[in-house]
This record gives sequence, C-alpha cells and structure tokens, in this order.
Amino acid sequence: MTNSPSTPTIAVLGLGAMGTAIARSCARAGTRVVAWNRTPRRAADLGLDDTAQLEMARSPEAAADAADLVVICVRDHDAARRVLRQIAPALREQVVVNVSTGTPDATVETAALAGRLGVRYVTGAVMVPTPVVGTDSCLVLYAGASEDLAELTVLGDGLGGTSDLTGSNHAVPATLDLAMLDIFFTGMYAHLHATTLASAHGIDPGRFLPYAQAVVETLRDSLPGLTASVELRTYATGEARLDMCLAFLETIVASSREAGIPPAQAELVRATSARALERWPGSTDWDVVAEDLRAPGGIAAPAAG
Repeated sequence: MTNSPSTPTIAVLGLGAMGTAIARSCARAGTRVVAWNRTPRRAADLGLDDTAQLEMARSPEAAADAADLVVICVRDHDAARRVLRQIAPALREQVVVNVSTGTPDATVETAALAGRLGVRYVTGAVMVPTPVVGTDSCLVLYAGASEDLAELTVLGDGLGGTSDLTGSNHAVPATLDLAMLDIFFTGMYAHLHATTLASAHGIDPGRFLPYAQAVVETLRDSLPGLTASVELRTYATGEARLDMCLAFLETIVASSREAGIPPAQAELVRATSARALERWPGSTDWDVVAEDLRAPGGIAAPAAG
C-alpha cells in the first residue's frame, strides 16, 4: 500500500469483532486501511473484497509504519500495552488511539506508559455494538491532548456518527462506557427477569412487552430527578417513600421465590432499601439508597427533611 498526503491510512491492530468492524467501516468509507491480527486474517474474513482500501500487514510494527493514524483494538489493556511497546520504535509522531476495553485505572496506566514511550496517545471508547459502527448512530468517546485529538478527523469520518472529545483525562471514556453498560446489562437482566415472572403466571412475553416498554419510558423520565437527588443529596420530595418502595420490593422478591425464579437482583435492591430504612425515616425518598453506594465511613448522613 502506498501512502501519500492525499490518501491517509489508518492502521487497525487487532481484528476481533470490534477491530473488524472498525477496519471494515473505515475501508468502506474510502479510507485506506492496513490491518494486523495475531492470527492472520484475510480481507474476505472482514466481509470485504480484496481491494486497494485494505491490506494485511505481517506485524504490528509494519502496520504502524505504513499508517498516518494507528488504532489498537485488542482484548484488554495488558494486551494493548504489549502492542504499544512493540510499535513505539516504528512510530513517526503518528497518533495512537487505543479503544481496547479496560477499567478507568487501566486506561490511565496505559496512557502513562505511552507518555514514557514518547507516543502521541488518545484513549477511545466505542459506545455502540459492532453492527452500529459506521452508521449515523455510532458514538465514540476520546480523551487526550488537544493537539492529538485534532488528528482524529479521518477516523471519525470512517466510523461515522458522533465523535465526543471529552478532554485530557484518560479515565473518562472508559468510565462513561462502563457506566452506560452498567445500566444496559442490569436493565436487560431486569427485563428478562420480569418477563419470566410474567410468564410464570401465564402472561405471554409478547403480551408483556408493551408494559415493559412503558415502564422503561417512566424510568427514562425519572432519570433527571434521580440525578438531582445525587447531586444535591436531598431526599424529601415525597414522590416515592422509602417504606412504600421497600414493601414493593419485598413483594417482588417473595413472588419470584414463589415462582421458582432467582430473585438476586431484586433482593440486592431490597436489601439496600432495608439498610436505608434503618438510618432514615420511611417518609424519605427512596433515592436515598444512593448513599449506600458512597465510600463507607467518609460521608455523613444527610438530613431526611
């Protein structure tokens, strides 16, 4: 593949599900892509014909050397650090974007390694499933130095959708990614649990679905109020009493056990609510359970009224 100023090239290092989606999306958008994977792959494996837009490299160093921008997308940050050390000598001031999944602490540690290696480095987090990469709904978060973030235009064009530049704190993309996934997975499990509970009493899953969608809309509308409660640490609107909500949760747990369904998620929320009721009056808003999530010992109990 021949590099020229008019044809910027992106290297994609790691061709798992997400790396493949990134390489395929960029190639289909007309960006030249040079890709590497520990296990050799072919363009056909990526759902692409053999074209000038995509070339497989024999090593990560060769891919990095051929590119204007480098994307690392491997299993975790331990693997990403190995790749980063390997390619550092081959870099010529190209920006490296690492979209590998990791904890906030791991992302900061990898960014620090990049600094010691003299690598221009950006942390990224792809916030959508692989089928959405390359569409208008794609969302990718980035953090790094402003001059490095300014080099991401060609990648943003290849991935489509929105590129959210979050600043210089490398922990932010991973934190937002994991926080959103926290809601996503617990929400999906709650829906499956509720659907099973309904089915145990003869309610077809399809019949229950509109009711599930309606309560999700109610939850969506409740999020600003929950956020305000956390920010202000006041729990006195009277809209959802702690004692009343605990009674509902006790019934959900009991009904699950009667139906032979594991009540683990509801039991966790019930237990948290019961602990809150030991510290605050029953008239306190249920939102006060947020205090249970704060660091123990370091937070004084807020006023209930």
